[in-house]
This record gives sequence, C-alpha cells and structure tokens, in this order.
Amino acid sequence: MSLWAYRFALGLALPWLIFDALRRYLRAPGSHRVLGAQFGRIPDDLPAGSIWLHAVSLGEIRAAASLIRALQSRWPDVPLVVSTMTETGAQAARELGLRHFYAPFDYAFAQRAVLRRLRPKLIVVMETELWPNWARVAQACGVPMAVVNARLSDRSFRRYRRWGGTLLKQTLNRIGLICTQSSDDQARFRALAPDVMHERIIDCGNIKFDVAKPEVASWSAGARPVWLAASTHEGEESLLLDAHRYLLADHPDALLVLAPRHPERAQQVLSLMSSRDLNAQRSSMGLRVDTKTQVLLVDQTGLLMQFFAAIEVIFMGGSLVMTGGHNPIEPAVFGRAVLSGPNVHNFRAVFRLLAERDAVRMAEDAADVVAAVESAWAQPEAWRQAGARAHAVVQANRGSTARVVDALDRILSRS
Repeated sequence: MSLWAYRFALGLALPWLIFDALRRYLRAPGSHRVLGAQFGRIPDDLPAGSIWLHAVSLGEIRAAASLIRALQSRWPDVPLVVSTMTETGAQAARELGLRHFYAPFDYAFAQRAVLRRLRPKLIVVMETELWPNWARVAQACGVPMAVVNARLSDRSFRRYRRWGGTLLKQTLNRIGLICTQSSDDQARFRALAPDVMHERIIDCGNIKFDVAKPEVASWSAGARPVWLAASTHEGEESLLLDAHRYLLADHPDALLVLAPRHPERAQQVLSLMSSRDLNAQRSSMGLRVDTKTQVLLVDQTGLLMQFFAAIEVIFMGGSLVMTGGHNPIEPAVFGRAVLSGPNVHNFRAVFRLLAERDAVRMAEDAADVVAAVESAWAQPEAWRQAGARAHAVVQANRGSTARVVDALDRILSRS
C-alpha cells in the first residue's frame, strides 16, 4: 500500500469515524467528555513533557500494569499519560488513577495537534499498533516512538506482507524500538522490514507474565460444581450454553459464570439463555446467586480477577470462534489451568508454553468442553496440579518488563 492509498482510505472512513467519535462522546462520563477527542482535542489538564503510553483497550491496559509501575519508578519526575481507543480501556485506566485521553484517529492533523499539545519525551505503544501518520508525525516532531510487547500472528504477518508494502516499511523505519514478545515475533518483524537495523527489533519476552496477583474480594458458589467461561464472543456463547445444558443433565446444581468480553452485549446473551430455558442472574443484580440460578451473567467490567481467584475450572473465550483467543496468563497467576478452543493465534507462544507443561486442555467444540469440564470436576486434584504447572510457567517467564524499560532508557538517552 502507498501513502496516497492510505490517505484515500482514511478519507472514505471519515463519516463513520465522525459518527464513532460523537457516539463515544455521548457515552463517556460527563466529567470526561471532550468533543472531537479522536480528532486531536485532548483534556486541558494533561501535562506536557510526559511519557505517552498507548494501550488500545481493556486487555492492553491490564497487560501494561507492570510496565506502568516500572515507568513511574524509573522516571518518577516524568508524568505519564495514557490513551486508549475503547470505553472499557478508558475506564480501566481511570481506575488505575492514570491521566487518560482517547487516542486520535490516524489523520496527520489530529496526530500533530496532540503532539504539539503534549510535547511528550517518548511514545510507548502496547502490542502492534502500527499507524503510518502517527509514526511520520512523531518523527517530524523529534519524538522517539517504541512498540513494546509487540506480536505478529501468522495471519497478521501474511496480511502485512501481502498488503503492507512500502508504507509498512517506512512506518517501521520510523519507530526507534520494537520489543517483541518472542523470538518468533522478532523474526517476523525483521522479515517485514529487512532494512531496519536489527538491533532496533529485540526479543524482550512477554510482559504479561509480569502481572501481579491482585488482592480480590472473596466469592463462592458454595458446594455447587461451577465453571467459568471468560471473555466470550458472539457465536461462542450459544455453544457454551449448550455445553452447560448437557452438564446440567448429570449435575442439576451446576453453575456457569459467563463473562462476555463486551458486557454491553448482556441483553443479547440473556436472549440466548432464555431460548434454552436457563435460569439466569445478572451480576449487576448481585453476586450472591440463588440455588435456582443456573447461569450468572457477568454484565460488568472489573470482576474477572475475582472469579479467576474463586473458580478452578475456566474456559478462555475467543477461541471457539476466530477471534484468536484471550490471555491465559491471568488465570494462571491464580494457579488455574485453562480450557480453550483451538483458535489461539493471538497467544500462540503462551499456549505452546502451557501445552509443553500439560497445563492447558484444548477443546474443538461444545462436546469437548463438556468432556473437559466433567473430567476436571471428577478429578479435582489432577486439575489443581495442572493449575500449579500453569503457575510455574508464569514464574519461569517473568522479567520482561525490566528488559523493556532498560531498552526504553537507551532510546530516551539518545533523544
């Protein structure tokens, strides 16, 4: 793709992006509303001379927690500001006490307006947000940019290689540092941009392994057999609800805690439950479940850690559909092995490590989910041992955050 083709695509997208910006403005809490936020307007109270950390959504904010603490510790006198693209990410940033704004769409005028207002010392981008105009404007303004915890799935690599062309190579050449999650990711980035100096693309490991085990409120379903389906997506809940109906035949007191990735889909998921005659309760109505409740629907953010701590049998969503899976490290921190569908290309390296230690169970369909849950309930000690092995994988792979911050220190000292 050329720069002109990219600009043309942005022009075509402008009406939809204006609508999206207005929608987010109306949905934001009153005290956090900024009209035109995605077109370069940012809150007046954001400090200049900061480190600008960009994390797209809730998952990236969670993953960045250890990095945020490390940045604040290494540069205590440099303010930190965080941008996200989603409302759930914004809420998570505010809950961490961070100064937040919505990231601008990738129009040069919008990126330039934010950079002139913030005058950041450094831009740190979580995972793989490769925006050509952002990188170009940042370089023109003399602001170093780093992409950390970077990853490229097989599918993304093929797509970038086919369609990226000159524009992608130019963008990668403008980024001062790329810290990848694995040696496989490092090799893919180097293959995409052979002209980029290889010392700028380094394997630092996955900072998600550095997540701290949080203190959470206790929750219990009592003596009932319970399982959790976390971060599920459209097309997946119907399969999992069918699996739960099968489980209820042999375990009539069984409870499924179902947590959609996007809680705003709660009404849609409730309709699926109703069509299957399942007795449901929403978490927003209280976490203490009635004995007749068969499914607890988590329609709020911020509760997953509490359930990871309380429930031993966990299915990680986004994996029975083509989303690519979600982070199995978070339950592993609590000593939980996970069940997963086959589509885990977003976390391929992590699942490979877990599989090598027999700390994950893969399921191809709803029938496999039923069999896995039944097995975990029938042999709880064996499942707990698998959870202990999952926790050991996390412990063995810590330390990435320190390597990332050391690398960032080097590019800051050069700027």
